[in-house]
Amino acid sequence: MSVASRSICRAGALVAVVIGALLATASPAQAATVVARWTMEGSGATMADVTGHGHTGTLHNVDVRQPGQTGFGYGFSGKPAYVAVPSSSAFSPGTQNIKIAASVRYSTLPSAAVGDYDLVRRGLSSTAGGDYKLEILGGGQAFCLYRGSGGQVSVTGPVVGFNAWHTLTCSRIGNSVVLTVDGTSVTRTGSTGSIANSSTVFVGAKNSAGEDQYRGLMDDVSITVG
Repeated sequence: MSVASRSICRAGALVAVVIGALLATASPAQAATVVARWTMEGSGATMADVTGHGHTGTLHNVDVRQPGQTGFGYGFSGKPAYVAVPSSSAFSPGTQNIKIAASVRYSTLPSAAVGDYDLVRRGLSSTAGGDYKLEILGGGQAFCLYRGSGGQVSVTGPVVGFNAWHTLTCSRIGNSVVLTVDGTSVTRTGSTGSIANSSTVFVGAKNSAGEDQYRGLMDDVSITVG
């Protein structure tokens, strides 16, 4: 082998070593984790988290063992009817991606007095550290919002039709918020920054007073972070 050839080989080996070292010290990508999933199959007074993370919710005037999208679901008809899930740092994504998902079936729009149906909510517009929510507006459109230290981004999506099951997801992915209804997505771009608060997660209403209460059936709610 010529001197020139040996030099090229040594240079190539050095590059490979450098690249290997950089890869070894690089931070691994944050994997997405389903931090809570509530399939709403139970018949008791609590809503089990099937992930095993222990994020159990307490039912308030919720009808159990109702027809679900698969198996059973919950019915929200009485007032106030909601599920409260105690605060956990797992529900504070910081700057990570986050996705809320829920399946719903309903037959009446929110009344003027109600305004909209809150499906999943953590925090209020006044909550320090930000908030997020997935809801159905008075006209039947899906709506989702994320607010953090860097701003607020909201998305209004397709109408969620009557008397059929629909799957809704509300995702913050980097600097975009994506609202999807049965596979049809609407995206808005904007910075939200870090989201971290100590609020209860409410399913089916805005708060323990039952404001913005959902009226209908719900199944398979989840929160994924990362």
